[in-house]
Amino acid sequence: MVHIGKWQDRWVEHPFPNMGEPEKTVCYLTDIQGHDEEHLAWLYNKASLHAIDCFFMQVRRRLSLLERPISSSASPSRRWFGYGPYKPVMIAKVLDILRVFYNFVEVGKNKQTPAMRLGLAKGKITVEDIIYYQQQT
Repeated sequence: MVHIGKWQDRWVEHPFPNMGEPEKTVCYLTDIQGHDEEHLAWLYNKASLHAIDCFFMQVRRRLSLLERPISSSASPSRRWFGYGPYKPVMIAKVLDILRVFYNFVEVGKNKQTPAMRLGLAKGKITVEDIIYYQQQT
């Protein structure tokens, strides 16, 4: 571990880089007593930004509002935001909708939504359940 910064945060370089995270380093912030070195090594190995990168990729592909700009062949320095919103506040609203869909509606390979895997939902929620939600009294 290397101690860096004002608070002497402990950083570890991952010994086996991969294409998705070539310069992966992990910071050990919370000192939980009682874990042996093997368990700590397992935790370090599990640390990843892969899931976040996958979500960002889906955001860019599914939401045309957040599509990367298009360069003009006549003038490479000029960028065109073809589907960019006129009101930036719309981006927050569309991201909220996508986040609810991603976490509660869309199932993965294991037939569970991210909310189910975290124990926040008992089952898959349909789009209709979200749209026509009624408060139970």
